[in-house]
Amino acid sequence: MSTPTESEPRTRRAVRGPERRGLVTFAAIALFLVGSFNLLDGIVALADDQRFNGDRLLFGDLSAWGFWWIFIGLLQVWAGSQVMQMKDVGMIMGIGFAGLNAFTQLMFIDVYPAWALVILVLDFVVIYALATSADDFE
Repeated sequence: MSTPTESEPRTRRAVRGPERRGLVTFAAIALFLVGSFNLLDGIVALADDQRFNGDRLLFGDLSAWGFWWIFIGLLQVWAGSQVMQMKDVGMIMGIGFAGLNAFTQLMFIDVYPAWALVILVLDFVVIYALATSADDFE
């Protein structure tokens, strides 16, 4: 085996993980979006109670929901970054957080129906995209 000399060019090989498919990239971006929307919902619920119809909540008060949306939003953004890196934990947490968020959106649907339905649909798209791409993760 010969060692490269100064006159021979060196080739660099990048060590990479598994390649990301389009559906996985879409799921990661959708997780970022849903998480960002939830962060926005949480901040608005804490800052301006008049934006939501808090009298129609299934249970709890708007401040508690605001903290919940901030918490779940941060977790979804983190899961989206893990999905972008093709980590198993990102796929598992992405599916789990999207499912949990879809469930809690059902409790919030009477307060802000159109917004809750948009987030609900995005959650189901994330679950579908990650579940059908499970073999691609490390």
